[in-house]
Amino acid sequence: MGVSLFVAKRYFFSPFKASFITLISRISMIGVGVEVMALVLILSVFNGLEDFQKGLFKTFDPDLSIVSVSETRFTLSPSQLQQIASISGVRSVQPILEDQALIRYNGKQLVVTLKGVDSSFIASQRLKNQVVEGDYLLEYDGHPFGMVGAGVFMAMGMNFEDIYHPIEAWYPNQKALAKFQVNVDAANQKGFFPSGVLQVEQTFDNQMILVPLNWMRELTVADSATVSRFEIMLAEGVQETEVQSAIQKIVGVPFQVQTRDQQHAILLRAIKIEKLFVFILMAFIMGIASFTLFYALSLLVIEKRKDLRTLLAMGMTPKQMMQIFLSVGLFISFSGAVVGMGLGFALGWIQQTFGIIPLGIPNALIDAYPIQMEWFDFLMTALVVMVITFLASIIPARKAVQMTFNQLKAD
Repeated sequence: MGVSLFVAKRYFFSPFKASFITLISRISMIGVGVEVMALVLILSVFNGLEDFQKGLFKTFDPDLSIVSVSETRFTLSPSQLQQIASISGVRSVQPILEDQALIRYNGKQLVVTLKGVDSSFIASQRLKNQVVEGDYLLEYDGHPFGMVGAGVFMAMGMNFEDIYHPIEAWYPNQKALAKFQVNVDAANQKGFFPSGVLQVEQTFDNQMILVPLNWMRELTVADSATVSRFEIMLAEGVQETEVQSAIQKIVGVPFQVQTRDQQHAILLRAIKIEKLFVFILMAFIMGIASFTLFYALSLLVIEKRKDLRTLLAMGMTPKQMMQIFLSVGLFISFSGAVVGMGLGFALGWIQQTFGIIPLGIPNALIDAYPIQMEWFDFLMTALVVMVITFLASIIPARKAVQMTFNQLKAD
């Protein structure tokens, strides 16, 4: 063991005495521990929120989605669809026609998003587990039905037993509006009855209604092959990136094949940016808390000035003297960091296992704050502690060397 490290250990592990310097050192160590614990828990909550969002997307979003780069509606040739369906791992190719429309029922009206789907969507049983009331169907005996989001269902006061008053859907007639014909023909109108209530998440529930694809094409006066996008469902264990590349080669440059994360890239990017700014803010707060470490080392320099003169007379170099106080600062911060990481991990595990801290949102999909601990967050936290410790310790270390040499010159 080096002389500098040996002396630093003696200073740090010296018996506890009721001195102001010792008190400041302990406060500094506790402060570092609390900051590290808080940073680990906050980052774990952001990880949990991101993981929860991805799991929620998996509930109602496809594995892959084909969208046009420039057009809101497009078509693919039958040969392209056949090639996509024949790719190994592709379980289902589902055409989707989605647009906003006005619905009217029982004297109320609301702008909603109508999502037209065909029999392949129903066959894949997507969202079947999210039907909380009614049936999982869109057509029966030739009559159109719609699976309505829970928020829309309650806002419009819909009733399954009302078989005499269908829900009216109104959609602008683009050809009539292009000729500035604002009359009864300026909007297309069709009706449907509710078959089931879907409860997925708040945004979905408050605006989405699933309707038959052919019915949707008639409402929007769209061609028989026109879609807003194609949704691809994959088999279990398939590498989606490989299938994504294969589909992209088939559809070409005018189209984009998106994974589930890419479909919500803006939201996920916002979570990551918010996490980054919180990390920077907490690191800044940790830097402010490190002033106690700065004062503790500065007072330690004053208290040990006689010992430093003796060590210098025994042949210790200025570099070794600086290393003493850098090591003391490292011991204080490292001890606090280890305790803080341990407490952060323990509290995170308790929250992850038992959910002791509730989310506080009525009718939320989860009851407690989600937690997802990642080793990379612990590593970054440790690096931040080391950098802040070095910056807080270097000035007192230089002050110790300078003060000792000034005293020798004065003598």
